[in-house]
Amino acid sequence: MNDGSVEFCLPTGDEALLARVKALAPSIEANPSRGRAGCDLPKETLYFIPTGETECEARHGALTPAAWTMVCDVAALPEVRKLVPTWYE
Repeated sequence: MNDGSVEFCLPTGDEALLARVKALAPSIEANPSRGRAGCDLPKETLYFIPTGETECEARHGALTPAAWTMVCDVAALPEVRKLVPTWYE
């Protein structure tokens, strides 16, 4: 369960890396906060991978195989320290 996304940090300003990540996960969105991933601002930028109804088999359900592949491919990048669920409090 999560609140609709998983999040991770990337080095700020690395456009080549961002392009590689967008090739793996085209729907990522940036956010100016530290997030649950604990980005080191301003050196890092927070990104979200949506986990909504398109990516899940049911609302708040398991990720589809394609979404798991996308999340795992992003998580495997050496620049991604951790990938965590988003929880809005």
